[in-house]
Amino acid sequence: MKILHILAAAPVFLMSALPASAHTMIASSNIEEGAELAAAPEAFEFSFGKEVGLASLELETSEGEAIDLSFKRPQQMNEQFSVPLPALDTGSYVLKWRAVAKDGHVMQGEIDFTIAG
Repeated sequence: MKILHILAAAPVFLMSALPASAHTMIASSNIEEGAELAAAPEAFEFSFGKEVGLASLELETSEGEAIDLSFKRPQQMNEQFSVPLPALDTGSYVLKWRAVAKDGHVMQGEIDFTIAG
């Protein structure tokens, strides 16, 4: 009977372990989600917990207007990245990124921030 209880509980324990094995997202960056900055940094600097291939990086105004970053996809996987930013006016922006893990898993995210001026 105890074996049946253990077997019945096993899926619960296995499911709770899944988030720990999830793929890496941005671990740190100089622009945090929801940040209100006095001035725009010269570059977007960010790192992942593991090496990834940075597939794309886009910057838009909060109205959806694209801002040219002249982004060129790096040829090698890396854990840390630095992408120069153009001069940004006061306003709200969204950084959109996509990265690919070594196993081919695609990760993506957005960072909303404001330049207060």
